[in-house]
Parts: sequence; structure tokens; C-alpha cells
Amino acid sequence: MLSNRSIPFLLLLCLMFGLLAGCNRSEQESPYRIGVLLSGDIRLEPFAGLKDGLEALGYVEGEHVVFEVMNAEGDRQKLSELAEAIVISQPDLAIAGGGIEADALKAATEGSDLPVVFLSVSSAIDRGLVESLRSSGNNLAGIETNDTQLTAKRLELITQIMPGAKKVHILLVPSITPGVKSAQVAEQIAPGLGLELIIISVETEQDIQEAAANISRDEVDAMLILPLAPVWQAMKDVLYPVSVEQGIPIFGVNRDDLERGAIVSYAGSRYANGFQAARLVDKILLGVKPADIPIETPQRLEFIINRSVANRIGVAIPDEMLGLADEVVEIEVSSTR
Repeated sequence: MLSNRSIPFLLLLCLMFGLLAGCNRSEQESPYRIGVLLSGDIRLEPFAGLKDGLEALGYVEGEHVVFEVMNAEGDRQKLSELAEAIVISQPDLAIAGGGIEADALKAATEGSDLPVVFLSVSSAIDRGLVESLRSSGNNLAGIETNDTQLTAKRLELITQIMPGAKKVHILLVPSITPGVKSAQVAEQIAPGLGLELIIISVETEQDIQEAAANISRDEVDAMLILPLAPVWQAMKDVLYPVSVEQGIPIFGVNRDDLERGAIVSYAGSRYANGFQAARLVDKILLGVKPADIPIETPQRLEFIINRSVANRIGVAIPDEMLGLADEVVEIEVSSTR
């Protein structure tokens, strides 16, 4: 998995490969058209990484590639329609910003040979996107985040940062496979850590708001976020205000969660995932079939602590954990609530 510190070295490698492949791109009569499906602005970080990664490989936007972006703006119901629109437009390749976008594009490209690259997906095998990490067996390739399995480590971090924690609140969207699988991992490991899980099923934003309104410090010691786009979208304006009011810390998934109110994140960088996926896009544009490209995982995991939010919530991070963190940041978070 990549850290920001390792990106300059990767940039150098990418530039070298870019020079080797530059001849092929200079012979293009027109730019490659890339259709991009995003569930909302939460996917802009991996998309930014993809664009930077392609640029490092020698792809100049507007000259070698053009991006035709379809953004559902948080409405999951729009994804199937937007995915169909991308397929109808017949781009050279389609990009899925995350898992639910990949699900939609897989369905929309059924019977088609349009290649699809996903930037950050949890439980790619369990949700039926790919056959294995060795080969998708279809027209998809991309980055598997391993966020489902990492749920175990995130629960462990709760006990290390809050040794007295006993009850952990989890919001689950039953219709999203990675959340279900992550909850199963949590249920398996929680007893051994002395934790009791309070799992609340939600589907809509209203469900999340109602569940958040019932969270009480008397009954909950910490909130654990699962890899679920609808919950991520609600973190800053729905869950974080409750976190502050009740003094209940949020333990997040990726770095972006720190800007939504989490005190801790443990995952591969979403930006780095997008940057890494640029190599897969390059291979496909140069003629390699997606089924011949192994599914990749992040090259580095990041354990990051947001001390600013921890202080605001009233959680004292042990010095030992501060020393173990890859990065300690001071991100001030405010909500519109």
C-alpha cells in the first residue's frame, strides 16, 4: 500500500514506463474516451489519484484521454441508469469509483466486452464482481481494498485506544455485501476482545438519522464505521454531531473519514488506490484483456490518528498508540448541523 511519502518514487517509475509507452500514444488519432461512474463526491479522491497516475504514465488529459464523468451525487438509485448511459456511449474503457459503481457497471456491461476498472472495492469476490484475485474471469480489473478483513484490526484498535470500552455501535446496510461481510468479521472477533456489538440495520438517509438520534453515551462507548458509502455520506453531518454531543468517538475506515469526524482510520489511501489503478488502465488501453490482469491490493496500509477530533471528543490517545501511528494529524471538523 502507498503512503504519500512513497508516491514520488512511484511517480519516477511511472514516468519511465510512460516514456516507453509514449510512442503508442503519440500515434493516436484521437484521445481515448473513458467513462467514469461515481456514486457521489466521496469518490473524487480515488478519481484524482487515477488522473494523476495516468498523467505520470504520460497520458495528457484532452490529448491522450478524455473523461466523461457520470456522478450520481449520493443517489444510489441513479447508478444503474448512469451505468447504462456509459455503456451506450461506447467509451474505450469505464471506471468505477467504488463498489456500488462496479456492481452497476458489471450488470450494465453483461454480454459486452467493454473493460471496467474499479478504483477501490471491498469484498470483490464475495459480491460476485470477480472470480478470484488471480483473474476476474470477465471484463473487470481493479483494486481490492481488503476493508472487510481489516475490520478485525479496527476493532482491536478500539480496545488499544480505549481499554475500558465495552459496547461498540455499528450501522449496517444489509443490501451492501461488504458491510454484511465486515459485520460478520466483527461478530467473530468481538467476544475475544471483550466487546459487545450493537448492530443497527439501515437503508436510507432517514434510517441513519433516526438511528443516530438514539445513540447514547450511557449505552455506547464507540462507533465503528464499516465500508459503506451511505454511512460515509452521513458521517460528517449526522454521526459526527452526535459524536461530539455524546462524547462517543468514531473509528473510521480510510483517511477521508478523519475529515468526516473519525478519530482513527486504518486502510490503504483511496488516492493511492486510484493512482495504482492507473497502471491497470494503461495495460488495458494498450491491449491487455482485464481477465489477464490480476486483481491488486493496496501496497501499504496507513494507521492515522486525528488528535484534534480526539481532544474535542475527550479521548486521550495513549502515547504508545501515538508512537505506532503512521501519521498524527490535526484536522478540525465542522458540520452543517
